[in-house]
Amino acid sequence: MKISLKWLNDFVDVSEYLTKTQELADVLTKAGLEVEEIQDKAKDFANVVVGHIQVKDKHPNADKLSLCQVEIAPGNVTQIVCGAQNHKAGDKVVVALPGAVLPGNFAIKKSKIRDVESNGMLCSLKELGLAETSEGIEILDPKATTGMSYAEYAGYDDVTFELKVTPNRADCLSHFGLARELGCLLNKPVKNPEVLTKFSNESTQSKIKLEVLNSELCPRYCGRYISGVKIGPSPQWLKKRLEAIGQNSINNVVDVTNYVMLEMGQPLHAFDADLIGGAQIKVRNATKGEKFKTLKEQELTMNGDELLICDAQKPVALAGVIGGLNSGVSDTTKNIFLESANFKAMSVRKTSRTHGVDTDSAYRFSRGVDVTQTASIMDRAALLIQQVAGGEAFGQHWDTHTPLPVKKPIKISVKTVSDRLGYPADENLFLKYMTGLQIKHEKTGPGEYLMTPPLFRFDIEQDMDLVEEYARLHGYEHIQETIPALNSEPTTHDHQYMMNQKISAFMRADGFHQAFNYAFTSNATETKWLGDIAKVTGAGLATAAQAVTIRNPLSEDLNVMRRSLSLGIWKNTLDNIRAGNAYGNLFETGSVFAAKDGQYTETSRLALIKWGTPSGLYGVQTPLVLQLRSTLEKLFQNLQISAYSFVSEGAAPEFLHLGQWAKVVVEGQTVGVIGAVHPGILNEEKVRVPVAVAELDLQAVLKGQPRPLKFKSLAKFQPVERDYAFVMESSKHVGDLIKEAKKAAGGTLKELTVFDVYEGDKLPQGQKSVALKAVFQDMNAALSDEIIQQLSSKIIEAAKKSVNAVLR
Repeated sequence: MKISLKWLNDFVDVSEYLTKTQELADVLTKAGLEVEEIQDKAKDFANVVVGHIQVKDKHPNADKLSLCQVEIAPGNVTQIVCGAQNHKAGDKVVVALPGAVLPGNFAIKKSKIRDVESNGMLCSLKELGLAETSEGIEILDPKATTGMSYAEYAGYDDVTFELKVTPNRADCLSHFGLARELGCLLNKPVKNPEVLTKFSNESTQSKIKLEVLNSELCPRYCGRYISGVKIGPSPQWLKKRLEAIGQNSINNVVDVTNYVMLEMGQPLHAFDADLIGGAQIKVRNATKGEKFKTLKEQELTMNGDELLICDAQKPVALAGVIGGLNSGVSDTTKNIFLESANFKAMSVRKTSRTHGVDTDSAYRFSRGVDVTQTASIMDRAALLIQQVAGGEAFGQHWDTHTPLPVKKPIKISVKTVSDRLGYPADENLFLKYMTGLQIKHEKTGPGEYLMTPPLFRFDIEQDMDLVEEYARLHGYEHIQETIPALNSEPTTHDHQYMMNQKISAFMRADGFHQAFNYAFTSNATETKWLGDIAKVTGAGLATAAQAVTIRNPLSEDLNVMRRSLSLGIWKNTLDNIRAGNAYGNLFETGSVFAAKDGQYTETSRLALIKWGTPSGLYGVQTPLVLQLRSTLEKLFQNLQISAYSFVSEGAAPEFLHLGQWAKVVVEGQTVGVIGAVHPGILNEEKVRVPVAVAELDLQAVLKGQPRPLKFKSLAKFQPVERDYAFVMESSKHVGDLIKEAKKAAGGTLKELTVFDVYEGDKLPQGQKSVALKAVFQDMNAALSDEIIQQLSSKIIEAAKKSVNAVLR
């Protein structure tokens, strides 16, 4: 298949490779798209430029020759003897300079003609090999730039590649398809082609009737009526594009259908609408013995397995292969019916081989054409037809199709890629390649993904196909020659399962009971509980606006898949309270569900809840939300997570108390919420004890788990303790002070904790006193009074800087 680089440049920027064609060829060949030949048309016109005749005189020694002074570059005038008579001073002409080699291996060099020096040749199109006959030298547009390469001026500065496309890469049988591939290989954006978006109020369906009688072999058929076209020669840009890749120009409308097929990979056909018998198109199977005459006047006898495009009386096209002689576009055509369809690859391949009819259309359909782009590509052609042939595109086009296919997600891990290739695969590079190939990915665990290929990649069906894509894009040279290991180890337990077990064991050890709830819930109840979904999502719990509905629910109380775990354990809490359990702790690990673009997803969550306070001598008076926070802190420490915080900013989810809630932030990422249940909800359910709840995105929390344990030597030097009392505004957060103080004091500050908070009549209104205990310790030396004083000064300065606190 031939590809034009200038055409390709319309979609992806390859301009830098127009002079480095071999580099681009190497990129494609390494990626599995072998470049068999590179043809640089501009080399055929090397040293051929646009000249400007300054003076034309008679040759002193020959009556039929002229002596011209020709400007071949700004300020550079040379003398050329010419035998033609159709030029004059002021004309822009084509000049072949010494060093040029014209067709027939005719080398141009300095010479003397009748004793007068000539430094080149003024050329005709015939001498340039661009025409069979010429009346004289070629006279160019007066606006042509003097000194410009003629190849650039005339559009012959294109470079074409002859590609060997393997049968599995049908998506690369077009300029746009190859642009997508190069966009991935070169990490460059890809531009989509412009399509027609404005149509007349006239109806295509009222002009041409359509009936598809075999939707299995024709899963999609689109058509649009275009009236008032003017058939004629194509404009130069269109001719040159087609000629650059070996296509002959026929007329403007037919050229557009060929152009769009080569551009987008979708074969098209334009019928003369006035020749469609009965103004009706039928897509049906051929009958055995039926005759059909092709555009090339070849009469075929059908065997009954073929699919035909027919009008009310006769076949007008052999589906996916070739059009008929009796309905094609001719010089008298005024109205056309533009067909863009998708035919089953096996059917087209069988028909083409049975009758020995090989066409560009059959070649593409036999390998597979993206059924989802049929209509948009038709409107791409409609736009170009309007530009080159005029006409009015009718609205209400035909688009009959069976349910469009959906690609199933493929489960894969980076470890699988590494194992199959025999070297460590780079996860970031893997994701970069998949994104470049327009493969959607969803992370399901550390290094594990669900990959959904685009529909135009027919060759990607399983995880090994994705492994091959990584190897192809990264380079096969990275695969080492190694002897396979002759030992194996037992299959490890599922990672997600093991982490859930670890968390469950910790929660039980911390005094929580485990709850197990249905994944089904009531849509009305859950919607009321969650309230504004944007607030829940903003708190780090990505939640679908609409729940996944159950087709045949057992009841209205179980009619959707749950979007949150907190509602379930809130219901468990209500049951416990009503059963007489005045206090308790519950947790649950499980999945929440969402649907997007027809695909269903599961996300692991952890929910915790505490209600009531034990009475008696040993009852804890600490607010429940702080007790719940303490549990989360211990959980994070157990998971070797040191960077976490609780941030009260933004809008609170509607089921939480507006003044007692916080986002849970782990290593810079918001992973969930914690807070007291909203008083309005407590009142509604007549709950008389405090309740605190938390919900976390487990997949975000467990990112990078399990983490290795880190051991440190015991310090040889004694720690030093210092107490500080700061006065600050009551509205300021102590956490901000501690965070800034730790940053200022550095690693020598081992601990900084609050041991007292006072607000009363001994302080001004709106002020509070916060007492902090600091523990300093150096692992390598004893701390001197001077160092301790410096550290204390840093803490005091940090308190002033962060919350404007002063030492009491």
